[in-house]
Amino acid sequence: MYVAITGKGKARVVQFCEQHRIAKTNKKKTVVIKTIGNYEELLKKNPNIILELKEEARRLTEEKKKNVTKNILFRFGHSLVYSLWNEIGLSKILGESLSKTLFSLVVYRLGSSYSTFLENRKTPFLNLESISHSDFYETLLELEENEKILIDCFNKFFEKKTKRRKNLAYYYISSYNYNSYWKVLYGLPNSDSHRTEGNLNFDMILFFDSYGIPIFYQLLIKEKFTGKKLEKVKKLFKISKFILVSTEENKKKKKSFITPVLFDNLDFEVQKEILNEKKWEIIEKDIETDEILEKDKIIKIDNNLKLYIHWSKKRAFRDYIEKNDRNGYIYLMTDEELIKPHEIPDIFQHIWNIEDKFKITDIEFSEKHLHGHFTLCFICLCIIRYFQYLLGSNGKIFIPMIYANKAISNPMIFMKKKGNDVSLSPIHLTNSYLKLSKILGLGEFSQEMSIEKFEKNSSLKIKNILL
Repeated sequence: MYVAITGKGKARVVQFCEQHRIAKTNKKKTVVIKTIGNYEELLKKNPNIILELKEEARRLTEEKKKNVTKNILFRFGHSLVYSLWNEIGLSKILGESLSKTLFSLVVYRLGSSYSTFLENRKTPFLNLESISHSDFYETLLELEENEKILIDCFNKFFEKKTKRRKNLAYYYISSYNYNSYWKVLYGLPNSDSHRTEGNLNFDMILFFDSYGIPIFYQLLIKEKFTGKKLEKVKKLFKISKFILVSTEENKKKKKSFITPVLFDNLDFEVQKEILNEKKWEIIEKDIETDEILEKDKIIKIDNNLKLYIHWSKKRAFRDYIEKNDRNGYIYLMTDEELIKPHEIPDIFQHIWNIEDKFKITDIEFSEKHLHGHFTLCFICLCIIRYFQYLLGSNGKIFIPMIYANKAISNPMIFMKKKGNDVSLSPIHLTNSYLKLSKILGLGEFSQEMSIEKFEKNSSLKIKNILL
């Protein structure tokens, strides 16, 4: 609010006015709040009238601000990542500056996509700053330099915090095509047919444990992944055996593999045994109707191969909607005796979503930043898989990645500010967030909270944004 003198000559008047911006334009409109009186007459009565009215306008403005209700909404699911970040001690390992920028990039990657690092989305993450182009690319270069340190750091942490097996682990090969404009990175099936001249083609080999938690990754540009390279990784991480998890149907490997097969490509005798209602192990039934909801069966093909068959009612309904003729069944072939039957489908499910975490689709990119990009994605996958592990009661149950993702992206804090009074209300608290926050040592979240309690329970600062 301000004091305005309008009109001409003896008809001039003194008014209290406000200016408001017209929506979706740079123009403003003036609103008259109150007309005080004729300027000449007011001045005769009190020579200091204008100064006094300016003070009054300032007082009224402050009073109005105190009575205005301001609603603010922020995401705070990244408090889970922040808690884990501190537990691992990444600030000490990387230094405060790199750790802070990397943390923001990890949250943007986990909670949405790369594109948001420039603008902290419509409903922003609390205390998370946007990152400039130059800082983003500089961070990727620094990540390449710290690649080995970070991989060692996460592996040491998971060796302490999970029941990671040393005798057996897995690996998955993705082929990528980076186009000539260096803008888009595509994850492709592992096939030479996609390799064309003018593009950069390379493979990423991701090594992971039985919980799907990454152990190591390797980029191979213009070279193939060989048995010798696999032996080096075994020695480096002291793991006795690696099993290839492949998505290529009916492409049997020489040894140590899990791969899907098609029912139509199986021998007739094997098909008959699958259709036989005997020898199925019932995993889940409807208590009221006794209807089978989930079952599996293992068929020995020969001395080396076994076929794992899993059927579920949920998958059958999805297959019916998608009209893909799978009818609720998955068929997985393996030659590995060390894997327990119930582990086979979980191991295969771990490879899903890997491409989503590693591909680039929405930013300008250059070849020199490749290693930094994959290191960043490796960290993201480590965090999300660890959250899946915790949600599944330390890996006893397979929990889909979407529940861990929603634990980060969904929770919000609704802040209502009226003058100096602030009330906080957490909303969209998923069960996965509540479980993870409890495991990671964060406090409880009630329907209404004080600023102090929220800051203590989330480890995120809120006071500075209310100033």
